Amino acid sequence: MGDLSYSQRIAQFYVDADIEAIPQRVFEHTKNVIVDWAGCGIGGANLDSTKMIKEVFMSESGNHDCTVFCGQKASESHAAFINGAASHGLEMDDASYDAGGHPAVVILPAAMAVAETVNAKGKDFLLSVIWGYDMMTRVGRGVVPDNCFERGWHPTAVCGIFGATAAVAWLLKLDASKIANALGIAGGFASGNLECYADGSLTKRLNPANAAMSAIYAARLAAVGYTGPKWVFEGKHGFFRSYTDNPTPERMLENLDYSEYPIEIASFKPYACCRYNHSPIDSILKIMTDHKLKADEIEKIVIDVCNMAIRAVVEPKSIKYNPPNTAAAQFSLPYTATCAALFGDVSVNQFTDEKLQDPAIRNFINKIEMVHTGEMDQYLPDIFAASVTIHTEDGRELNHLTKFSKGDPENPMTTKEIKDKFMALSQMTISANRARKIYDAIMDLENLSTIKDLTKLF
Repeated sequence: MGDLSYSQRIAQFYVDADIEAIPQRVFEHTKNVIVDWAGCGIGGANLDSTKMIKEVFMSESGNHDCTVFCGQKASESHAAFINGAASHGLEMDDASYDAGGHPAVVILPAAMAVAETVNAKGKDFLLSVIWGYDMMTRVGRGVVPDNCFERGWHPTAVCGIFGATAAVAWLLKLDASKIANALGIAGGFASGNLECYADGSLTKRLNPANAAMSAIYAARLAAVGYTGPKWVFEGKHGFFRSYTDNPTPERMLENLDYSEYPIEIASFKPYACCRYNHSPIDSILKIMTDHKLKADEIEKIVIDVCNMAIRAVVEPKSIKYNPPNTAAAQFSLPYTATCAALFGDVSVNQFTDEKLQDPAIRNFINKIEMVHTGEMDQYLPDIFAASVTIHTEDGRELNHLTKFSKGDPENPMTTKEIKDKFMALSQMTISANRARKIYDAIMDLENLSTIKDLTKLF
């Protein structure tokens, strides 16, 4: 295999896989991933941003064979776009540090749309998701997401498109040559800018949507013989040279032996905001619980953050201390820390126009002080640690360091907690009875003779 490119080697890896050798625990975890994504998508189906996207993408003529959250149909590519945006809107979708972002909101919308089109079995859908996470993780490890981020790229989208392409290629049963071509084509489609972090504009929700849609086009083009560059990753003008500094492309080929399944290291989110906020939230909740502390006893909260958090949730401070909309609030550490202190809750309930004007929040938010001592940087790039010190009105200083936030593999959410989250988010849009039927269908995916037995419930 010495003369094969990275994309060719990885494509052959998927084609040669012994499906029967995949441990059952991997399938069980994958079902939890799908449950988590479905909850985010159903819950986000009626957001204003989703409604605007539906208005544009469901108005065009053509075949409308694929399911959109909730209860509508669109073309294959447009269904992937809409569902990608819907499931990213609540900021509760899963994350993978190794993959560089949020895999589910790119991989699953593309995979579900194509699975419907080809009438795939439930187990094939599960397998496509497993390989999609594998591919995105390989790209994420090679691209060094922090550097990619610094250039203004959205790693979720630019890494995720390759994961989604691998998933779709699996469902289309492409051979290794065509899978490699699909990955090459995807390299030309990879995009997604993150200036939206600065002002809370809505385009962040479009980035995974566009990647999911483009992944379908990449695989569909390869299926009919279109070619893509074989050295799309490691070439002189390839992905790694274009999207990052100091890449480690050789990491793409790590564990190319079925010794790991990276979907198992995906993190789940208990809070409806950027992942950089989660460690501070956990520390605040831990201190207040352990010391039975009330918000009115707090003089100030000092949060020591890692440098990667600064650009996303700390600066510009004029926006972070006064978020103009709910999207900006999701990326405001002062706002989310305030919600944790005041309400002990940073769920979707805290991200409403009414909450943004809440006098209690506006009065407390200036008690949040954010610093960067450099101490938290020692845990990077894979751990987004935060140290919180709460200064009380009676002169105490209470500190807690959180390295692994709730939902990380090292501090996991239980299956029950994932189900409870799914039920809560789903009931923003549908009945509890319908949500339970969807949950049960996902938990039985490997036995479904057609994915439509699941999607009809949407």
